[in-house]
Amino acid sequence: MTAKRILLVDDEPNVVKSCARMLELEGFTVEGVTSGAQAIDRYRQQGFDLVLTDLKMPDVDGLDVLTAVRELNPGAAVVIFTAYGTKESVVEALRLGAREFLEKPLDTKSLIATVRNILEQENGAAVRGNLRTMSLASIFQITCTELNQARLRIRHDGQEGNVYFADGNVIHADLGSKVGEEAVYELLSWEDGEFELEMDIPASERTINTGWSGLLLEGMRRLDEQSAGLDMLDELEETGAASDTPQEKGVTGNMLKDLASALRKIDSVTGVVITARDGIVLADELEKGDPQTQGAVAVFVGNAASLVGESLALGSFDWGTVSVGQETMLVIEQPDYHVGLLLGERASPAMVAANAESVITANGA
Repeated sequence: MTAKRILLVDDEPNVVKSCARMLELEGFTVEGVTSGAQAIDRYRQQGFDLVLTDLKMPDVDGLDVLTAVRELNPGAAVVIFTAYGTKESVVEALRLGAREFLEKPLDTKSLIATVRNILEQENGAAVRGNLRTMSLASIFQITCTELNQARLRIRHDGQEGNVYFADGNVIHADLGSKVGEEAVYELLSWEDGEFELEMDIPASERTINTGWSGLLLEGMRRLDEQSAGLDMLDELEETGAASDTPQEKGVTGNMLKDLASALRKIDSVTGVVITARDGIVLADELEKGDPQTQGAVAVFVGNAASLVGESLALGSFDWGTVSVGQETMLVIEQPDYHVGLLLGERASPAMVAANAESVITANGA
């Protein structure tokens, strides 16, 4: 039998040399290069059964190699080496068709097992990795937006959970005795664990009807509540004091009342509520409605959007809108508090947000 041919790419010569030696001892034929440009040229000339490439390389990186190789051969198998802090790039690698993600520094057993699994089983419909390098929320986003039918299997600390996707949504999940949404929320709390995403695997039943983005928002809300509770307990145990409030940082109650009054004067703004990050209403200018209720909406939207944005590597949350009954609320995130602005029917949220930021800056709150 002809030995399988592997193209190994890493800008560190010692890594190329050591990994090539390990794989050659296992009977594979390995060609190692130290630049992405060399790798693309070699693949174009010769073709290989498998490409192993580092993600972070100067000039032509692993994503460039992955893209070029998949253009030359759409069925090419590519494994990405990743390091801590590269989650955003790993998400893009999954979109581009990477088969597996291995963490650096490379573990000999994991490397050999991965290579054998891909080359010997030839399972082209599965993607594998660890939640340390790609969050579950990111996998949800990609699988649903690509409208893939798939099964995601996750293993962690002796537990195994399954999530099924179809038609752009999560339709079923199970984890031990938990089924449906509760299983999803439990799985979203896992920060570690091996995952395997298999395409074209149908679910035996449908237990979830909530949209995938709604699942993520609720999951992040639950994680936020849990984290806030633990943080508060730790702080009370260590200091016996509550966390810093805007007032403790030099922002007085009168300043916030003045700010609410100034924001209320912006064209198209029909009401204002300013809340601390723990949900306490600090100031409001509302003609109708309960300040506590409106404040809770602002806190939920601000906290949930920030958590989802961080989880999906979308950057920081600055402002966004949400429907509140028959009204629209514009939520603006500030370092120490949330601002909720109720808008008139013809309001331009982007224009109001820009004006509000100017007012907040001018008031020094």
